[in-house]
Amino acid sequence: MSGGIIEGIKKCYKGNNVATKHIFLIIISILISIPSILTSLNTNGKEAEAYKYMYLQYPLLGIISILGYILLAIYMVQFLRNTLKFCFWKEKQTDEAKINALQIMPEIDSNLFNHIGELILFWIIWAVMLGVITFILVLLCFIPPVMFIAIPAIVIFWIAFCFSMPYILCGFVKDFNLGKNLNPLLMFTYLPKIFVPAVILDLKFLGLAILSGIAGIILIVIAAIIYGIIAGFAGMSLQNLEQHSVFLILVSTVYIYVSTILSLGYYYAVVHVFFENVEKQAQLTDNSKTL
Repeated sequence: MSGGIIEGIKKCYKGNNVATKHIFLIIISILISIPSILTSLNTNGKEAEAYKYMYLQYPLLGIISILGYILLAIYMVQFLRNTLKFCFWKEKQTDEAKINALQIMPEIDSNLFNHIGELILFWIIWAVMLGVITFILVLLCFIPPVMFIAIPAIVIFWIAFCFSMPYILCGFVKDFNLGKNLNPLLMFTYLPKIFVPAVILDLKFLGLAILSGIAGIILIVIAAIIYGIIAGFAGMSLQNLEQHSVFLILVSTVYIYVSTILSLGYYYAVVHVFFENVEKQAQLTDNSKTL
């Protein structure tokens, strides 16, 4: 098994209680879609007004949106953990049928929240570290002798962070050890190991995202034409978007759900890159030390 994106997407539809798990993801998609669409319709898509509308005027919408994103993040983290466990388990298996049949999708139960405290601390501490490092680098940009070093340093630092963070997260979900995974230098430790396979993976994902986007646009156009014809016969004004909020929420929900499945497929492949290029290399190093 290659551990690729398509394989990861297929894994999303295997195992027990598949329907329940995908209904859960659809509910999350709805929780994210409703506040987004209603806010957009009532603020004409103006970003500055959108934050005020969602979080100040109608805070319930903001709470629902945040809840949706939190649930999605928790589910994805557990998916990463299950995939990493699967990688370790697969190393000892020779039965292809058992490997194909093993489920990756987390069950919808209280176990989803087992490590939520560590996860919240992980993101908060990383956010603080990034903020402090970026602030220091920005200050250095105003000092003439070092500004020519500080400016490219900011760019390199953020590229390194964005590129390596999924793999740092893989290391974290292995045992949820905060101490080992809160070091900014991890970015530069992982990069040489995962750079080439990660770039190849990202290019594959970009290609798949483009193809999915084109297919999605075609389907949305077809659906909009059909809906427009039905709405016309029903006497609904096509210029008044508020009359079509249900249709827009439906389209947004489908978009978020499909994007979630693509993301799960991508992170399935990310874990395999991490396992092959970081975890197994670490095991080989540890074994060589004991000899």
